[in-house]
Amino acid sequence: MQSKYASVMLRNQSQTMDQLQAMQQQERTNYKRFDYFSKVSPIDDPGAVDSWCRYKMVEWCYEVVDFIHFSRETVCIAMSFLDRFLSTNSKRSKEVIRSRKEYQLCAMTCLYTAIKIFEPKMIDTALLAQLSRGSYGPEDFKEMEMEILLELNWYLNDPTPSNFLELFLELLPLHKCKMRIDEITLKEHARYQIELAIVDYGIMMHDPSSIAIAALSNSLNSIFTAHGASDEGKQLILTLEMLAQTNLQVPYIRKISFGMERLHNTKMPAIVRRSCLAESQQRTSQEKNGRVRSVSVGGASPTCVSD
Repeated sequence: MQSKYASVMLRNQSQTMDQLQAMQQQERTNYKRFDYFSKVSPIDDPGAVDSWCRYKMVEWCYEVVDFIHFSRETVCIAMSFLDRFLSTNSKRSKEVIRSRKEYQLCAMTCLYTAIKIFEPKMIDTALLAQLSRGSYGPEDFKEMEMEILLELNWYLNDPTPSNFLELFLELLPLHKCKMRIDEITLKEHARYQIELAIVDYGIMMHDPSSIAIAALSNSLNSIFTAHGASDEGKQLILTLEMLAQTNLQVPYIRKISFGMERLHNTKMPAIVRRSCLAESQQRTSQEKNGRVRSVSVGGASPTCVSD
């Protein structure tokens, strides 16, 4: 009986490893992003966008998904659409980078597309126009969406840091630890770091798998150290390195880890720091509902992006 169970476990681990490797290949090819802001000079283009503009759009996107009770993972996907579109170096992407008005339109459209694909409900372009308080019309969003889809070659199933996190947790032998580990607490701690990291342009230019590794290693360090079991935590981290086929001490991984710790200790707006666990509970509740055509803003609405 044990032999049969062990065989199933090995087969499941093998399948998870295959999936992990396939996703790592995707992030290095079709879903790769580049440092597009490095090509923009504030002196030559005084109206060009920068990392602060991106931060404000992430903040706005969080406000929208929280208001409608959508998953914050959708914001991560939307910003991946945006970052990858602007990484294409196409004529249209260059126009977007050099115009804050066009950048806002593009970011809002990316959120609209991500919601349409990944959420159980969808919003319509009329609602987006309302949220922009007339800055853009429904046709503006439809045209921008088509331009984004074409530039991305319709690659829309992004491997996100949270996707990688789930796979790493499946492979980590937490059940062998002497100290009892609450996997839900560990996962939510790591997801919260990822959620905060989405606002940081520098961190999000790295591969999603590297971001997940940094978040998980930080969480393992924090939890095991707090319980006086740092040696056991180090062993798990070594296992994580082996699974990810990387060294957590390489400069770019350490940079991501330190960046996440800095964000965690920074006073950020409440809308950005909202509890990731609360988001998970809302997501579970939301998925019980059927998919509908649109969402009403009701009597209140998120702050307008143009404010």
